[in-house]
Amino acid sequence: MLSLGWRVATVTLMAVAAQAFVPSVAAMNPTGMSAASPAMRASPQGSNIAPPSKLKLTYFDIEGVAEKVRLALKVGDIPFEDERVDFASWQSLKPKTPYGQLPLLTVEENAPVTQSAGMLRYVGHLTGLYREDCMKALKVDEVCGLQEDFAKALAPSIYIDMRPHLYGYDENLPTEQRKEIQNKLRSSLMKEGGDVRRFLGYFEDILKDNGSGFFVGDSVTIADCAMLPQLRQLKSGRLAGIPVTIVDEYPHLTNFCNKMMSLPAISQHYGSK
Repeated sequence: MLSLGWRVATVTLMAVAAQAFVPSVAAMNPTGMSAASPAMRASPQGSNIAPPSKLKLTYFDIEGVAEKVRLALKVGDIPFEDERVDFASWQSLKPKTPYGQLPLLTVEENAPVTQSAGMLRYVGHLTGLYREDCMKALKVDEVCGLQEDFAKALAPSIYIDMRPHLYGYDENLPTEQRKEIQNKLRSSLMKEGGDVRRFLGYFEDILKDNGSGFFVGDSVTIADCAMLPQLRQLKSGRLAGIPVTIVDEYPHLTNFCNKMMSLPAISQHYGSK
């Protein structure tokens, strides 16, 4: 039988196995068609690509990995059906999905596709939120990749409570043991030199160096749409052991959150909670 300490270390090393961060807050709008008004468009670059006549994003009624796609669609003024799946219905729906996972993006009458990172870039191309300039696109991808790395670092401390079997534990692991492991993982994340402040420091420096209040260039990109939900998760209070004020320690990140939340399309999206 492996010791608890050894298992906790194993969970930490398996951070790369997790695919996404757990959503921070329940989503706001009921399922249905949604779109921002043309005046809300935040990308001056725009796109010459005609949007599809029908677009449906399917995910749970939470923020999670689909939220960055929702935000890009909202900011880019692309009408879409925001289909929310309740957890009670998921088990019957799961076998009908391509790979047994959500989110799904259905474009017109085509088969639904998976993978939120690909969806985000697709929407970025539709809206101009993914830059045509190769160097700027590379910088956008760098930020998106760094956000994914941060999410993977956080994931074991989240999923150990819900799916302990992913980390070598019995799926019937008692709740108190799950919490004990989770607390140790969160303490490791928050210690001096731990992943939380390490990644937040990276993001702070990127914003400082760019100087516009956005992560790349002087207007919203898909990188910003990916980062806002990640920071909202930290500020939500749902990650016990991580102070809700942690982002406040970083002035450029704080300014970024305020700047993004003040965009009409985004303030309307979250204001409808």
